[in-house]
Amino acid sequence: MAEVFYDMTHLTTAELRELFTSYRKFGWIDYEYEITDENNPPIQALSEAEIILNIQAGNEKNYFVFMLKHEDEEDGVMIGFGLTYHEDFSVYLHLPTEYLKELIEKYALKSKATNVEEMTIEQFLIEQSKDMSMN
Repeated sequence: MAEVFYDMTHLTTAELRELFTSYRKFGWIDYEYEITDENNPPIQALSEAEIILNIQAGNEKNYFVFMLKHEDEEDGVMIGFGLTYHEDFSVYLHLPTEYLKELIEKYALKSKATNVEEMTIEQFLIEQSKDMSMN
């Protein structure tokens, strides 16, 4: 399993919204509710317009991660967006692996892992695979 998180704290609200709207058609979204009980039932799924209006720079729940061979997720990119007016609700945009390099370059994303910036995606995957069991 490999996960590489990328820093996107430098992106503005406009850039985050543009990222969501530009790449939404290439992937799928899912949701996470932090608090669900009889007093706080999940809110109804939001429209894409509502999601976009709730995306804000500086939200601590915003994140960008590349995942490979993760037990609970498909290989690819997952971008988390915390929503301003729905604090216990997050939206995740999932994209195929093929968009990783494009997104890194377009949004000047820097890996939070050490020594990753000097590697190509292929070199990183080879390095990560050395620790994986072949079973």
